[in-house]
Amino acid sequence: MVVQMLQEDVLLTFKEAMGYLRVSRSTLYRLMWSGQLTGHKVGSTWRFYREDLRACVGREVPMGTVSDSVN
Repeated sequence: MVVQMLQEDVLLTFKEAMGYLRVSRSTLYRLMWSGQLTGHKVGSTWRFYREDLRACVGREVPMGTVSDSVN
């Protein structure tokens, strides 16, 4: 249980977050700037909690966003 808790608290790098979500660099930035994903700036690099990445995947996308991206 303690080991699992420690693994959840590990910060992932930008590249690791891209791999975890299987998205491109621009998509990860778009998720951050739109407020759908919380990133933490550590020095000059971004870090992400795995739980934040999971929460981002679990959110529903507003219908206006879906139709805008299809056109």
